[in-house]
Amino acid sequence: MNPYGIQLRQPLAGDIIGNKITIAAIGTAFEASYGWRLVNGDTTVAQGYFQAGSMGLLEPFVHQADVSTDYSGPAALRVFGDDPSGESEGTDLVEIPVVVLAGTTGYHAHQVVAGDTLTKLAEQYGATVVNIVLANGLSDPDKIRVGQLLRIPA
Repeated sequence: MNPYGIQLRQPLAGDIIGNKITIAAIGTAFEASYGWRLVNGDTTVAQGYFQAGSMGLLEPFVHQADVSTDYSGPAALRVFGDDPSGESEGTDLVEIPVVVLAGTTGYHAHQVVAGDTLTKLAEQYGATVVNIVLANGLSDPDKIRVGQLLRIPA
């Protein structure tokens, strides 16, 4: 771990990003300017910049931003110290895998019981089967297990 880089605390790998993102970390950046970007491969699906802390001093910070995208699916969150030259994504890049679900505000935790299907759960919670599959990384939407804990996007 780089003691002078960005130490990301939130979100964590696998977290769901909906219509807002909260970034919590300890770090320092040029003129305390940071950037964040949600990417799927080479495509940027959302991004933003913010000021936090002070230049040269490692400080904890929390930043919340709106996420404007119509993309839903796997992505990588990149958080970085701003590069004043504009030539690169920035310094001290941290990248974690997340799931982007456009327009969601959170999720319900649901423990699967006998008789549950993704279609029934989608109707019960006002979600979509596609978003439930994405939120849980399900490889086969026809196979859920009794006792399994699912995240149902809201």
